Amino acid sequence: MISIPVSFLLAAVFLVLGIAALNWRSLPTAARALFVWLFSLLALEAAMVGVRFAFGFFELLALQRVLPVWIAPSVYLAFVSLTVSAEGTRRLIAWNFGGAAIVTFVMHLPVPVIGYIDGIISASYALYTLALARLWRHGPDVFCNAPTNMAGLLHRLLGFSMVLMLASLLIDVFVAYLFAHQSEVAAALAISLASMFFLLIAFAAVVGVIGLRFGQGRQKREENVGSGAQQAELVTAARKVLIDQEFYRDPSLTLTRLARRVGVPDRDLSRAVNAVEGVNVSQFVNLVRLAEAERLLVMTEEPIGKIQEQAGFLTRSNFYREFQKAYGAAPGVYRKNAQSAF
Repeated sequence: MISIPVSFLLAAVFLVLGIAALNWRSLPTAARALFVWLFSLLALEAAMVGVRFAFGFFELLALQRVLPVWIAPSVYLAFVSLTVSAEGTRRLIAWNFGGAAIVTFVMHLPVPVIGYIDGIISASYALYTLALARLWRHGPDVFCNAPTNMAGLLHRLLGFSMVLMLASLLIDVFVAYLFAHQSEVAAALAISLASMFFLLIAFAAVVGVIGLRFGQGRQKREENVGSGAQQAELVTAARKVLIDQEFYRDPSLTLTRLARRVGVPDRDLSRAVNAVEGVNVSQFVNLVRLAEAERLLVMTEEPIGKIQEQAGFLTRSNFYREFQKAYGAAPGVYRKNAQSAF
């Protein structure tokens, strides 16, 4: 039967994707762990489907039916972890996996209703499909904790995952209908075709990941040829991220977070900023903050304390000291002189 080898092949492909996610160092640790967890669950489910139809092994059927209510939130968490802080990620993990644990318990209650478990699985997939759609609507910029060069790809993968979740929902409903009407042969065939469909999709994902890796490797080799020009472009990209995405406003901004947003290793960004600007990354970020503070002082009537906060300075004393060092006057005096010149 087609479903037997296809399910095992699908499990193998998911394992490959899990290994690739584990080695994707440019992603935050939490997101990487969640993607590895997700692909591990998918590999386990595919393998269990293969065992069930290949050998008629039904002892793990209860576990197989529970897996979808953990897979659905795992898909959501893997993507949403790239949009929130580490603390926010931990909170979302607790809420969503806590909910999955409760649903797992509810699924084992002796409720004498036909389609009770299938209904719960369908509701879970429907709920998380909507959650993915809501996340997708915000566009590529929603992935604030991922490298900028990956934002477009992640947004496409998010939309892709949303469609696959919807397809899984419809397939599960159809298969449940077939089993309810004692059409086990037809259900097995439907699972076979669905497995083949997901195998093709997963294989395409593997090819895409390899292609992206190859492209990045080639790009790095090209960067090494013209290091001076590439370093200047890298600094320009970092400045664009800081200004366009207002990343400078974050007082807890670190080299690692900025480098990850730009899509390069910490060391490369640090060397580029030092070579082009003659300062370290912390000083470079401060210069961007000071330039924004200077603009607000001249162009607006905002209180100086509010401008300090908007520019990303934690303390008033630090802001005054850095501003006076850069512009030769205290913020209030600079504003007065600049506005009197008009």
